[in-house]
Amino acid sequence: MELFIVAILITLIFGSISYMLLKHPEGAIQMSSFSDKFKKKPYFKMFLKFMGWWFLLLVIAAWIVAIISLFE
Repeated sequence: MELFIVAILITLIFGSISYMLLKHPEGAIQMSSFSDKFKKKPYFKMFLKFMGWWFLLLVIAAWIVAIISLFE
């Protein structure tokens, strides 16, 4: 049961970050503290989307562990 609470917390925290990075990378770029010269590079936007997918995989992994723990 504890792992489900952890999975819910991970979903709330990292799921919202993942959604922001995948759906609205321009907003994340504007909020970042990097220099304007660095913000305009296309690789920065690709990096943010890449990080969004990693956060989404973290959420999926947390739910897989929580579900597997039911059968132990």
